[in-house]
Amino acid sequence: MSRRASYTEGLGFGALSFASLALLSVVSSIVTARIYGIHVLGEFALVVAAANAVVVLSSTRELPGLIREIATLPPRSPRLSALFFAVLSFSVTITATVGLLVAVAVWFLFNGPIDQPGLFWPGVAAIAGYVVLDNTTQNIEAVLTSFRAGRQLFPIRLGQAASLFAIAVVLGLLYGTVWALVAAQLIAAGAALIWRMVVVRRYVTLRLPPSELRAGFRTLPDIVRFGLKIAPGALADGASNETGIWILGSLAPIKVVGAYNRAWMIARQTMLLNVRVTEMLFPTLIERRHNGDHAGFDRVLVDTLRYVAGGMLVLASVGGGAAVGIMSVFGPGFGAASHALTLLLLVPALLTMSMVQRHTLYTFDRPWLATASAFIRVALTIGTAVPLTIALGATGPALALCIGLVADLAFATAYVLPRLHTPLRRLWSLRSAVGLVAAYAGGFVTSRAVYTELPNYGGLALALALGTLVYFAALIGVGGYADRDRARFDRIVRGIRLRLGRRSIKATGAVPQ
Repeated sequence: MSRRASYTEGLGFGALSFASLALLSVVSSIVTARIYGIHVLGEFALVVAAANAVVVLSSTRELPGLIREIATLPPRSPRLSALFFAVLSFSVTITATVGLLVAVAVWFLFNGPIDQPGLFWPGVAAIAGYVVLDNTTQNIEAVLTSFRAGRQLFPIRLGQAASLFAIAVVLGLLYGTVWALVAAQLIAAGAALIWRMVVVRRYVTLRLPPSELRAGFRTLPDIVRFGLKIAPGALADGASNETGIWILGSLAPIKVVGAYNRAWMIARQTMLLNVRVTEMLFPTLIERRHNGDHAGFDRVLVDTLRYVAGGMLVLASVGGGAAVGIMSVFGPGFGAASHALTLLLLVPALLTMSMVQRHTLYTFDRPWLATASAFIRVALTIGTAVPLTIALGATGPALALCIGLVADLAFATAYVLPRLHTPLRRLWSLRSAVGLVAAYAGGFVTSRAVYTELPNYGGLALALALGTLVYFAALIGVGGYADRDRARFDRIVRGIRLRLGRRSIKATGAVPQ
């Protein structure tokens, strides 16, 4: 019988998954940029934007509602399985309907203002891939993350990313068109979906009494109603994230779109940590609140915010300082988005901190406040994106994203933190906050100075390494760390030693005394 993993274990595998995928993504983005070139990548950005439109418009956010219902249920229970099948049926229906409507809209856009008629059928293929493959994957992962099954998800996600990279390289060398990139995505997603379907059988049973299945469908309206309160916020977030590509596609040459897309892809890959954190945090907060563990609830929430800020801002600090060198790796023309990259690398940290607090609002049964926060973000993002793009080119949409997220984060913070039972100063000290600011500034200045003096690949590697060392030296030296951080680290080390000891016993066949 599969167990429900601890938050630390789930988050640990989530962080490992993020780090592995981020590293693979960097290598993949460089290699594919060299193989396909800036023009094809610009085309692919528009194709992906078509599929992302389905992601945004079809989202009724039923999956958070599903997680709220099953986060405390045992694996393979009839109720859990019935709720899963009810939500999956609803999700497939709504996504397929929206996908058809978006395909019609894409035809008019690609034959109209965007003027890329040859991209219509690749766009349709990408839309179909999301409807059939990715949407089903998301429903399955809702069950897996309810059990914080990071250990099972890690190899699946890594395998999908690795196969996508390998297939994209092979098809790129053979064909080198936008169709090759689309095909690589579809093949990798299909294989990974089959793998997930095998794993989810540990938690979901197909043998259901008809009465349980009917009960699951009777609960479906409550799940959907909760999701619909969140859905407008998801629409707003999707619109905010995709604003840059659509506006640049209308106002700038395709090469500028390709350069921005490569910078945005780097930021989007680091945004994976947002998903990895919230998918483990949300069921944990539900459990703590359900059990009346207010101190544990507060500690998990604030420590997650602390670790997110400290862990993700190193990417923005060091990568932002060496942005010119990073974009030069992709080849000629990509340097046009170097300033955009400096700003875009701030987006994952800001977005993750915002999403952590929005999921806390879901736990408090305040989904409308989370939606209001998202609308503040989209209003400022779209309202500033067009004039900033006209004035600053590829840097404009990146700056607009940061403006919207800062307002979003401020709004969510104002509603979440006052509801904690533990004073914030006991969980996140002023010294720690000052250390975070000093770390960002130190890492940025160091990496920028080193690459300015050594503007080559070796200098870039040195800039990233020294910038990272300075960042963490300032983060720990100035900000320090709490006693609970030391205790948590000791528990992790003991757990690793225990697992290694068990594996050693199994390998040697020794009998413990």
